[in-house]
Amino acid sequence: MLVYREKDNLIHKLHPFTIVAFVGVVFILSLVLSHPVYLLGLFLAVGVVIIAAGHLKEWKVYLKFSIIMIIIIMIINAIFAQVGETVLFIGPRIPVLGKIKITMEALAFGAGMGVRLLVIISAFCLYTYAVHPDKVLKLFSKWGNKSVIVITLSTRLLPLMVGDYLRITEVQRCRGVKLDTGRWWERAKNILPVVSVILISCLERSLQLAESMHARGYGSGFRTYYTRELWRPRDYIILTALFISFITGVWAALQGWSNYSYYPRLSVINLGEIKAASIVVLTLMIPAILNWGWKKCPLLKSKI
Repeated sequence: MLVYREKDNLIHKLHPFTIVAFVGVVFILSLVLSHPVYLLGLFLAVGVVIIAAGHLKEWKVYLKFSIIMIIIIMIINAIFAQVGETVLFIGPRIPVLGKIKITMEALAFGAGMGVRLLVIISAFCLYTYAVHPDKVLKLFSKWGNKSVIVITLSTRLLPLMVGDYLRITEVQRCRGVKLDTGRWWERAKNILPVVSVILISCLERSLQLAESMHARGYGSGFRTYYTRELWRPRDYIILTALFISFITGVWAALQGWSNYSYYPRLSVINLGEIKAASIVVLTLMIPAILNWGWKKCPLLKSKI
């Protein structure tokens, strides 16, 4: 709840199971497929959906962090995996490591694994910003409503405590209390009243929650629903596209089309073997395509 914000687009209006299924399919395919063209296609599809959901700004932060990690992966793999026929650089002999030899194949393998990591990080970026956490937990309420409510209350505890801490420290600063300056024991002494107020706030909130649950009759009979997540035509369309994408990706992996050999020399990309990649990418872009039509065509919006 610290980062999720509801937005007026189709991605945010989907059934929570649909968007979770999208993230799950992308995650599984990123592990099953190893061909760089397939991985780049997955990255393109996830990126288009993230942009359609209106989270380009947040995604850029993930990309900056991921690119740094990819560069580190490429450097480490090039230094320690000294295999490959295309030698780019031969360095001096270093103790333990021996003679440094950097090859194009080692760099390409590191880049390929980096793209896979980029796809996974992007998928979970979409999950973080486009999926309501309470709605996801609500999916499992039929099989363990008590466990789900405990998890829901636990996950809400941290954001509420952070909000209380920010509000209380702001009040303390207005009163002239210095929380960021002075010696460490002085700062610790000044922060003790803040901790005390947070504990009292948590106790009061727990009593209010217990009274609210008692007034609503929690545990007294069959559960009722204040709101229900409705299945709409857009959910069925996207789930069908996800099924086609998943089956196509798994079939490509079983046929060996998604395999790629980095060593001892980079394999030649066969266009015939990556035709399935276009199907995977296009079907995964269906949410973004429907979102575009949802915004541009009022008739389509009313139908789906």
